[in-house]
Amino acid sequence: MRGARALQAALSAACLLLLALPAVAQGYRLELAPGAQEETVVSWARERCEEWDLPDAPLRAFRDDKGEVVAFASHYRSRPLIGRDLTSLRKSCAVSFQAKNSADPSQFSDKSWIAATWTDDGRHVQALIHAEYHADKHPGACRFKEAMSCWYNVVTAARSDDGGHSFRTDEPRPLVAAPPYKQDVGQGRHRGFFNPSNIVQQDGAWYSLIATTGGEGQKNGVCLFRSTDLKDPTTWRAFDGQDFTIPAVDPYRDDLSQARPCQPLKHLPTTVGSVTRHEASGQWLAIFHLGPDPRQGIVGGRVAYSWSKDLVTWSPLQTLITHPTMWSKDCSDRERYGYGAIADPASPSRNFETTGDQPYLFMTRMHVAGCKLGPDRDLVRLKLRFVKEGS
Repeated sequence: MRGARALQAALSAACLLLLALPAVAQGYRLELAPGAQEETVVSWARERCEEWDLPDAPLRAFRDDKGEVVAFASHYRSRPLIGRDLTSLRKSCAVSFQAKNSADPSQFSDKSWIAATWTDDGRHVQALIHAEYHADKHPGACRFKEAMSCWYNVVTAARSDDGGHSFRTDEPRPLVAAPPYKQDVGQGRHRGFFNPSNIVQQDGAWYSLIATTGGEGQKNGVCLFRSTDLKDPTTWRAFDGQDFTIPAVDPYRDDLSQARPCQPLKHLPTTVGSVTRHEASGQWLAIFHLGPDPRQGIVGGRVAYSWSKDLVTWSPLQTLITHPTMWSKDCSDRERYGYGAIADPASPSRNFETTGDQPYLFMTRMHVAGCKLGPDRDLVRLKLRFVKEGS
């Protein structure tokens, strides 16, 4: 990566990120704003409601019907952040959504995260749920002891009728994305569909990018999903390479011979932190937190981005910043970062799906102790800017 050696030296000295590597794409470059300093939005040490109350997902936010901002960046007990705007969020200890810790994988209700939200009126809120099944925590469900070897994942849906203060879901839980196989006692790796991006609207439909680790005919990567009626989770369809034709098939209740693979999109390597439309260019921007890349000399990891005009065709990745991410193996790290998402406090969108030229990158800052990550994690933000090439 350009400037990688100098950047790594700076990080070793400071153990902090803050160096931008401007990159040009689609007529604009994205970089740190001049003088940008990392700001703490929510402090685990001061504001946690319990030990494992921490930002464990990218920030999702909307304006409710009272004019307040409601946001989520929570653990599997989903608690809202509430404030007058994105710059004044405060933690609520009330739990908005929690799964049942069910040992039955067919219930899709072991551990769940609010992964995406959308509302058109601030009161009725639709959500995508990242639903994990940890077979290693349930006797007899997995022959391995390592959590990653026993992890099965799907994406379900939930809804709120009180501005995001509480969410509920139908039973059986409606599937948005699921693998064409059941949880397996001997699966040996994390499998399924993971980490939906935020929901965005385009041309009368709603979209989300969802990652999959693949298997049994499904290629790994990131697939695009579309809904024509967000209030009906059965309308979600995955992109097949030509059109949105692939409904979710419940591996426990449906005929698996009807399952078809979605087509991963080129240049999107892993879970998408956020998708936002840059107002000045009219283009979509996807953000990623990535691990070390020895081929480019990136030891700790980086934040990268890609541009698209239509949510289907994406540009090659460009690096925004490099810093130690949650996948770093360097035991000298004092902090690592993950779950990056872009949001603009000044966005006119109720769901913060658009940005002007000076948005923020929200991230989870993870404190490292003994080369391990514990619950001590803060939600932080860093000011960015879009600059038109040639200006």
